[in-house]
Amino acid sequence: MKRTDFVRLLSRTHLLLPPLSGFTDFPYRQILARFNPPFIITEMVNAKAVLMKNKKTMEMLRQVTGAHKNGVQLLGHDPEEMAQAACILQSLGFDYIDINMGCTVKKVVSKGQGVALMRNEERACDIVEKVSCIVEVPVTVKMRLGYSDTSANLISFSKRLEESGATALTIHARSGEKKFGATIDYETVSQVASSLSIPVIVNGGITGKNALDVIEISQAAAVMPGRSIIGNPWIINEILSSFGQCVYQEPNLSHRKDVVFDHVSLLSDFFGEQTGVVRFRKILPKYFESCKNLRMIKTDVKVVTSISDVTYLLSRITEDKGSIVYR
Repeated sequence: MKRTDFVRLLSRTHLLLPPLSGFTDFPYRQILARFNPPFIITEMVNAKAVLMKNKKTMEMLRQVTGAHKNGVQLLGHDPEEMAQAACILQSLGFDYIDINMGCTVKKVVSKGQGVALMRNEERACDIVEKVSCIVEVPVTVKMRLGYSDTSANLISFSKRLEESGATALTIHARSGEKKFGATIDYETVSQVASSLSIPVIVNGGITGKNALDVIEISQAAAVMPGRSIIGNPWIINEILSSFGQCVYQEPNLSHRKDVVFDHVSLLSDFFGEQTGVVRFRKILPKYFESCKNLRMIKTDVKVVTSISDVTYLLSRITEDKGSIVYR
């Protein structure tokens, strides 16, 4: 994929899907592809693991066929390793490569990876330069407002990343020490967007209902939903519809159950039934956030170990006077 084609598609659709560890695995990417997103991306993969062709990592890199563009998120701190891993990923047919500079997990940050790169500008820019020079596909960066609240390098750092060869930047509108639920600063993202000639994608707190408003506030070229996509592939159509790309229709209970069953079945096919169902325990309640007695679902799902267990649980979710209820 040419960099100009990436920018053109992004500017037209205003949507980039997120890399979410433990959630956007191959089975869920298969589900997401049914909703016709312009881009789909893997969970983050470690550069060293790619170079070693680690079996688990290579399985994570399975691509979903479709009209969408396939991206991969790469994690690491060594410029040479990142460049070599990027070459392998390009040879596997990925359409774009995203460099992780936003992960706040302690074991990642302690190795100088993820958001730690935001306080090591020289290394961060060296990584982007080496990767973008060695591959022909677009290279993007996912970052935050800063390593911490006291960091004030976002605009200057973003300009350096652009100069180093980044095709686009995704900015999570919180700083590195802030967790979910903290105040989101879209205005600062706007300052970055207006200072760069490459597209900025805004991340953090994005929903189907606020996507258009966030674009207007942040002046970003596109939005990237985060955890709001877990158990909610319909958010793709909801966001695209807000930009006039398609018509959104709220899923009924039957459709929702069908997608849930397909999701757990794909997980079981990929990981084995028991492992797949156990992985699904944290996901299933997300499909029924508006359900009455949701707390009971969260309790009961903790013991499911088979597809038949999931099927029985789904049978207890019904409609009553226009509301979804778990009995």
